[in-house]
Amino acid sequence: MIATLLFLAACSDYTIDKRTSGEGGGPAIEATPNPMLFGELPAADRAEQVLRINSVGNASLNLTAMTVSEGDTWFQVTIPDGTFASYEPETGTDVVVTYTSDGNPVTGKLSILSNDASSPTTVVDLIGGSAVPDLVIDPENVNFGAVSVGSSAEERVTLSNIGDAPLTVTSIATTDPVFEYAMAGSLPITIPAGGSETVTVSYIPVESAVSTGFLQVESNDPNGMEQAALNGSAGGQPVAVCYADPDVIEAIHETTDWIGSGSYDPAGYAITSYDWRLVSTPAGSSASMPGGGANRRGFTPDVVGTYEAQLIVTNELGERSEPCIATVEAEPFGGLWIEMFWTNSGDDMDLHLVNPGGSAEARLTTDDDCYYGNCTGSWGGGLDWGRGGDTSDDPSLDLDDIPGTGPENINVLSPASGVYTVFVHDYPGSVYEGRNDVTVNIYVGGVLEWTDTRNVNSEGYYAPFAEISWPSGTVTSL
Repeated sequence: MIATLLFLAACSDYTIDKRTSGEGGGPAIEATPNPMLFGELPAADRAEQVLRINSVGNASLNLTAMTVSEGDTWFQVTIPDGTFASYEPETGTDVVVTYTSDGNPVTGKLSILSNDASSPTTVVDLIGGSAVPDLVIDPENVNFGAVSVGSSAEERVTLSNIGDAPLTVTSIATTDPVFEYAMAGSLPITIPAGGSETVTVSYIPVESAVSTGFLQVESNDPNGMEQAALNGSAGGQPVAVCYADPDVIEAIHETTDWIGSGSYDPAGYAITSYDWRLVSTPAGSSASMPGGGANRRGFTPDVVGTYEAQLIVTNELGERSEPCIATVEAEPFGGLWIEMFWTNSGDDMDLHLVNPGGSAEARLTTDDDCYYGNCTGSWGGGLDWGRGGDTSDDPSLDLDDIPGTGPENINVLSPASGVYTVFVHDYPGSVYEGRNDVTVNIYVGGVLEWTDTRNVNSEGYYAPFAEISWPSGTVTSL
């Protein structure tokens, strides 16, 4: 019968002969496993193990002899042809050691002669027929991942005895205080051959940092202390950085970009989401935040005033930043600028601006009246007021809203002289037919000269709001 091969590290009684270089940086030998443990076998049964011999120095390793110096009654080494040769660094060879049991615990020694100046004779301990405990920690590398400061994470670690004798665990410790362990019962504990015990390891970070450590377990395993690596990373609060570019623009006719790509996490964690939203807009605005990620491009303010946007970023730990506020000032241009909005949606209010000359009421819905029917699109939508062929004194209905609450906007870049009249038409047949508060703002030369909010409650009614005398810019309530 062939025994299962056991590959174990050494304890204080059995020392693995392993170095990274020989004396003076010359040849060096490594032989593993050492000791070679063959376990218990019935009398006359045999078991084989492979001994690996490596050249681990920085010069060629020469093997010259290999004998079983003690215990040759039970142990034999099979040396293939060509074994006694020169081995370049990071190369090596295998030999087979055979154990024949007589039913009793026995020991032996395999001596290997080489040109390793620090160890001309390397001794490998051979042990047969002895029951020993063998501790295995699973997993050997415990990764807690990313954890928020002030939070904690837990992972389970299994201590298994894969040896032939009871394993006595005498000590468990962690090398970094951010890692803690807990288990049922108190130390020492005994784990029978083939048995296991569970240890719970916690990661409790107290600051933003990457933490590494070990779970170290002392026992009667001949290999001595075994350990598992512990790894975790902790982050604090990310930082949102935001601004508008540009931050002063002309309402309706110009756009800006909300920029948040400079946001960061001081601990180096990835920013995974950018939550942009408008938190403050001028009265009457229906503007909305454009879609996108870190940067939201092409925002168009629809009324004059201050717009505030808020950005909150989230990192890969799920931590959210403090809000960052960016501001845009939307200005009218320097001519005549008229805004209108109302309170209750579903009520179609229409803004009208009547050209100077004669009865304003008589000229409603004619080409002397700028409204939705003839004044949208390019300047005047085809209306030619003031100086013939000069579009700078023609009106333009830039915004026309039907189902919402506005805004609507009519503006004239350089009005001709005269008195203009502003009306609000409560268009009939709307879903909402009750009383509705309508606000009109009139800007002259970029300055708010007149504002009023009036109740309009009659379907089909043209409500006169104000007259504007140009070029004086005087606004008179009607």
